[in-house]
Amino acid sequence: MNRFSKIQALAPAIAILAVAASLSARPITANTQDSPDKKEIREYQLSTDKLTRFEGASKAVEKLFKDNPNLEQQLSAASQNNAGPNTIAQAAAAMDKFPQLTAAIKPFGFSSHEYIVMTFALANSFGYVQAKKSSPELPLPLTVSAANAAFVAANEARVEALLESLQQ
Repeated sequence: MNRFSKIQALAPAIAILAVAASLSARPITANTQDSPDKKEIREYQLSTDKLTRFEGASKAVEKLFKDNPNLEQQLSAASQNNAGPNTIAQAAAAMDKFPQLTAAIKPFGFSSHEYIVMTFALANSFGYVQAKKSSPELPLPLTVSAANAAFVAANEARVEALLESLQQ
């Protein structure tokens, strides 16, 4: 599996992205209108501490989905929004309907809202870092800050290992 497809596999791997996948379903470029959600994702600062906590939370969520095979499907159904893309708030509200999900991430210091924002900040930054390797002139998307791209690049092996472990 190539590196770009690994980032695409993040959504089913942790399944929370299914709740809000429409936020990043298409490439976001400088020509795309900014939104409060895109701004929030861009302004979220990745850090070593957050990455460590996210690893634990994501593994707890993944275990929960493995132990409860219907839960992922129920979450997806609860997050359906026929009016257009889900906002971060809508995605968090859908996740909050499942106390076992919020209980899985709470010990790692995440609310459902922050967990979703962290997921997008990490996934979008990793995708950008990977894409930039083959297209060096690629501009920063509206959901990626230069600091987050640099953080992911500096921690690329760790982020990649996390993504791989979540695919199993």
